[in-house]
Amino acid sequence: MSIINREIKKLQHYDLKGWGAQIMPIIMLIMHRKMIAQGLMNRLRESPDINLVYEPNYHNTKSAICNCNANVALIEVVESGQYDIDYCLQLCKVLREHCPKCKLLLMCPEENEESIKQVVNAKGQNQIDDFVFYDVTIDYLVSKLRTI
Repeated sequence: MSIINREIKKLQHYDLKGWGAQIMPIIMLIMHRKMIAQGLMNRLRESPDINLVYEPNYHNTKSAICNCNANVALIEVVESGQYDIDYCLQLCKVLREHCPKCKLLLMCPEENEESIKQVVNAKGQNQIDDFVFYDVTIDYLVSKLRTI
């Protein structure tokens, strides 16, 4: 765990609400495409109301979310390979069980009809909170992350 993540964890244990303080929501970026994560981080660098944490290793997702007390997880569904829709939906089931307060947002390919059906069904069954497609703009994604 990085020094920043440890300090965030410490701060979250203090009850600052009585002092009028608000703790920034923590958004975990579980992403294979580093460029998207970097784009989001650059776009929100000066934003005082959101803290982004990038985790490229999908196998660390549960522990990373629990350690940081993340409020939202943006999980990229990879078009092909190990981290496909089936893997990510299974990951979301685990996260729902172990991190029930964390909102789950999947970023999916828009061209695979079977994946689209699966993600729509997952949202209908409350396995995820929402989803976006790869072709979404950074501004829309930022808006979605702030409102989820």
